Amino acid sequence: MESKSFSIREHLVPFNLFDVCVVLGLAVRGEEVCFDTCTPGLVNNLFGGEEITIEKIVVKLREEDNVHNYCKLYILLVFTVFYFSRTSRTVSTFPFSLLDNLESLHLWNWGEVVHSLLVKSLDRASH
Repeated sequence: MESKSFSIREHLVPFNLFDVCVVLGLAVRGEEVCFDTCTPGLVNNLFGGEEITIEKIVVKLREEDNVHNYCKLYILLVFTVFYFSRTSRTVSTFPFSLLDNLESLHLWNWGEVVHSLLVKSLDRASH
């Protein structure tokens, strides 16, 4: 299992995929999730071309009466707030099309992408 480390002063603290699996409950197998390109999906259509912000996701959740769309919006909110939080107000670098098919969410390696983001963030914060 791949192990990465982040530094705290002169010490390297190992942090591997198993840690993400145990602590966050995310699977560490499956297809790679690519955050380098924003792939629009059905969730984008719910916002009608507006910038997507956390506040707007919450508003859409309150208004949505379609169960499938509600679930997609809720998962987007959880991902953007808990797993892939950013300092930017807008949610622009997310592979939205992966939310189009809720039944296939388990096919993606969410643990790897969270692990990489956490290691980068912890390493950056330690400097």
